[in-house]
Amino acid sequence: MRAEIQNSSILRLLLILMTFIVIAIGLRTLATVVGPVLVALVLALACAPLYQWLQRKGVKSGLALLIMTVLLLAVFLGLGWLVLSSFQTLAQTLPTYTANMQAQVAEISASLAELGVDRESASAVGNTAVSAITTIAAQVLSLGLTMAITAVIILVLIIFLIAESPAYARRLRRGLGEEDAIVVKIGTFRQSILFYFVARIKVNLLTSAGILVMLLVTDIDSALLWAVLAFFLSFVPYFGIIIAMIPPLILGFAQYGMSMVVVLTIGYTIINQVAEQILAPKIIGDQISLSPALTFVALFFWGWMFDFMGVLLAAPLTVMMVMLFDHFPETRWLAALAVADKAEPAPVVEESEAN
Repeated sequence: MRAEIQNSSILRLLLILMTFIVIAIGLRTLATVVGPVLVALVLALACAPLYQWLQRKGVKSGLALLIMTVLLLAVFLGLGWLVLSSFQTLAQTLPTYTANMQAQVAEISASLAELGVDRESASAVGNTAVSAITTIAAQVLSLGLTMAITAVIILVLIIFLIAESPAYARRLRRGLGEEDAIVVKIGTFRQSILFYFVARIKVNLLTSAGILVMLLVTDIDSALLWAVLAFFLSFVPYFGIIIAMIPPLILGFAQYGMSMVVVLTIGYTIINQVAEQILAPKIIGDQISLSPALTFVALFFWGWMFDFMGVLLAAPLTVMMVMLFDHFPETRWLAALAVADKAEPAPVVEESEAN
């Protein structure tokens, strides 16, 4: 009997893994379609508390949706203006940055030559790196139109998801019954997700504010753009800020040399440690704490599936999967493997607390 139970458990595990692989391959094939939908879903979850708050204050659903649409449109237009104007400025000054970086590389090569390092080899390596950075920057700057079109699609999806969100719950209860276990579990899962997103947004706002102040003090170009980038990438704990600091480090090197690179690296590291080790435990709590190893793997996995959108969504999607696994006995052991040792199941909170 025990052998039959073990064989059944192994077969169940293999079935889960095979199903996961098939779904992952399918999503990767449809990445250009699924990616924007997932971004819209995550942003709709983040916006849902405000929409619900407006309705609790007596605002009719149609007016509440109109207010949300206007606010979202303002945010998207503001971000679009920031990105496009910053990209235009960076595109105009790209030759200057390239020349500055080449001059900085020449100075570093001269210093290395005094230490016995072959100057020509050092210069060749440095110039190759500068050329690669310039090429990548030019390609990124040319994506402005594609990003604008994607943003419009995401905005429309968010509005539809927010408008339909109350209906989804009613349809589910009507189909399965008010007391059905799946309805109860999905409701609990939804509240846990809302709690995480609201808390994470608070942490990210404080993180990006600190970075903005640092970049303004050090006079790095397009400081607001890099602070906004840090806000979104900070959804990926530990590693997101490392990605976010690459453009400012390159600009700091082009503007002021290696000394600014050292200053910015130290500043970003301090802000990241304060955010993840002090602010996050107080605001989010220990209930939702991903393992650093899992966060690192998730960053590459979701990035492989959905490119840059996957990098932005790595932590939220992973948290959603972990919470979903934790709410079902058959997959709870997977959630236990994913979280840090001190973590406990996410608390169930009322909607008013999530707001």
